[in-house]
Order: sequence, then C-alpha cells, then structure tokens
Amino acid sequence: MIEKLNWDSEFFGYPVGKLYVETPESFDEEAFVKAASAYKLVYIFAEKPLNYSRFALPADVKLTFQKLLKSQIAETKLQLFVPGLHDYADLQKLAFQSGEYSRFRTDLNFDPKDFYRMYEIWIRKSLDSEQSVVLVEEVDNQLAGFVTFDFIDSERAAIGLIAVDSDVRGEGIGRKLMAQAEFAAFKAGKKQFRVATQQKNRLATSFYEKLGYTLVNQIIIYHYWNL
Repeated sequence: MIEKLNWDSEFFGYPVGKLYVETPESFDEEAFVKAASAYKLVYIFAEKPLNYSRFALPADVKLTFQKLLKSQIAETKLQLFVPGLHDYADLQKLAFQSGEYSRFRTDLNFDPKDFYRMYEIWIRKSLDSEQSVVLVEEVDNQLAGFVTFDFIDSERAAIGLIAVDSDVRGEGIGRKLMAQAEFAAFKAGKKQFRVATQQKNRLATSFYEKLGYTLVNQIIIYHYWNL
C-alpha cells in the first residue's frame, strides 16, 4: 500500500513513504493509518482532494505546464554555468531562492536545515549529471538568475530549478532564461518542454502561461506525520 522511499528515508534520518491515491473513494483511511504507523512521514499524492479529519491542508498542489517546441523557435545565445568563471556561492544562493514555495520549506515539521541540504544536493547533481544543463544570466558580471533542465527521454526535457535573484526581478531575466532553456532543448532534438511549480506561486503560474505553456497535470500532495 505504502512504498518506502529509501533516498528520502536516508536523507532525513527517519522512515519516509509515499502513497498514490487514484480516487477519494478508493482510499481506506483506517487501513492507511495502520500501514503508516511504520513511518514518521508519508507523502500522499492525489488527483482530487482528500477530505479526511486526519489530514490538514495540502502541503502542496503541484502544477505541471508543457509547451511544444517548434521549428520557428528563436535562436538564443547559451550561457552555461562555468565553475571558476562563475561564483558557485551565487548559484547556491539562487538555488535556495528557487525553493521559496517548496513543501520542504513551508512545512514547519521539517528541520529548516534539511531544505538547504536538499537544494544543495540538487544543484550539485545538476552540475555533475550528463543529463542536466545549467544555464545562467548575468547583470554587471554577477549571476542574476539560473535555470536547470534535464533530458527526460528522446522527446522531452523538463526544468528542475529556476530562479531570478530577488534584487533584479521584473527586468526580463526570467524570459531570457526560459528562451535559453527552450532553445537548448530544441537544439538537443526535444519536442516537448515541461516545467512544474506550486499552485500558490501565482507569479510563476502566470509567467509560464504568458510564455505559451499549458497546464497538463495537477497533483495534490499531503504530508502525513507521525509525531
């Protein structure tokens, strides 16, 4: 019923599991509570709201947007993050800003340090993986924004992290980053480009819609804690 998540369990130092619920009617609350007793935390993923007394509000509502990359996409100069040329501390700072609405940051049951550890690992893996690309934009020779994306399969790519420094938002840097990422994915032969964000991040959802992205999936995520 509940799948144990080995990476999460090792990272947090306590048992973590996940459960996908197809429909509210298929969810047996009592059976779940019994099975969840073996975990300190269970992520519950559902397509529709689960209205049960033991659940508080969702920890997150994940929205996935998609855009088809067409032949008329504008050619754009790509600026890769280059260690030594660019300051890793600045990139790390941006990575933390990208998680402003992350459920691992907004759920106060997590140790605050775990959010920073998680995003530090995430950006490191993006730099080290052959399936990931890290692109940046600069203002006055300093990193002002970044975006990472991963090659999912032969036709799809998806953004992992994206952020514009809070001091320079509203100056078009986000659009430049997205143009870079879309063109890089298109050059690599990808036909679909995806990006996920949190429903409560209204600025991000509006931003992607203005860029021609269409909502293709919505998942409600609950955190069930045994504290």
